Amino acid sequence: MEVKKVATYISQSLQKPQEAAPRPNTDEKAVSGKDASLPPDRVELSKGYQGMAQVKKVMMERGDVRMEQVDQIRSMIEKGTYQIDPEKIAEKMLEELM
Repeated sequence: MEVKKVATYISQSLQKPQEAAPRPNTDEKAVSGKDASLPPDRVELSKGYQGMAQVKKVMMERGDVRMEQVDQIRSMIEKGTYQIDPEKIAEKMLEELM
C-alpha cells in the first residue's frame, strides 16, 4: 500500500467546478445552419468529486496536520507494522454520533 505525502495535496490548488461557456462554432455546418440547433458543450462534475473537493478544502483550511505523526504512521504502514483496532474505531465513530 502506498501512502502519499499530504504536502503534495496542500500544494495543489482546489479547482472550482465550472460550466463551459458556449463557443461560437465556425465550421461549415454551423455557417450553413444545418446543425445550428445543437446544444453548447457542458462539463458537469460528479457529486463524488464535488464532495471530495469540499473535504479537501476543509482539511486545507484547518492547517493542523501533524506531519510527524503522519510520517510515523506512513512508515508503519510501509513496514507492515501498523495495527488497526476495529473496536476502538467503532467506539470513536459512535461517540461522534452522540
